[in-house]
Amino acid sequence: MALTKLNFSGNQQALVAANIPTLTNTQLPVIQSSKLPTNSVLQVITNTSVATVSNANTTAIDLITASITPKESSSLIMIKGYQGHANITVGTSNAYGALYIVDPSSNVIAGSFVGHSTANSSNVTVVGFHSPASTSSQTYKLRISTGSGGTGTNSTDGQRYTIELSEIKQ
Repeated sequence: MALTKLNFSGNQQALVAANIPTLTNTQLPVIQSSKLPTNSVLQVITNTSVATVSNANTTAIDLITASITPKESSSLIMIKGYQGHANITVGTSNAYGALYIVDPSSNVIAGSFVGHSTANSSNVTVVGFHSPASTSSQTYKLRISTGSGGTGTNSTDGQRYTIELSEIKQ
């Protein structure tokens, strides 16, 4: 079925591909971030993996990292972490796991716990914000650990996990 358009006289005309201009990247306007309103998303960086990572300790280990170079020093970085399958096994007393967001200075800026007194398997999401006050590259990490000394392990079990960084204009 052909696309149609109405002209000002109300008559229908078929749109012919030959009459539709093709735009190239060089013809599209580039909007400078300084011209965008506050709370605009300036860029998004995502890193995803399915490699199995397990931790049987309350000391967190690196799960995945992502780096972003802010376009403006006043920007806020929103960090979202997702562990699609936290396979938490019971140890001596319970089954709790933790997912943390760590900033470039190794400070924990957000964390989420999941678990139950018996073995548990569920997804985990964590969101945090950081103001780096810099236009230098910033590396953020998701880290996992067991949630208590009685937990057996916290494992990704070969399922997807993701870190997403969004630069938000302030």
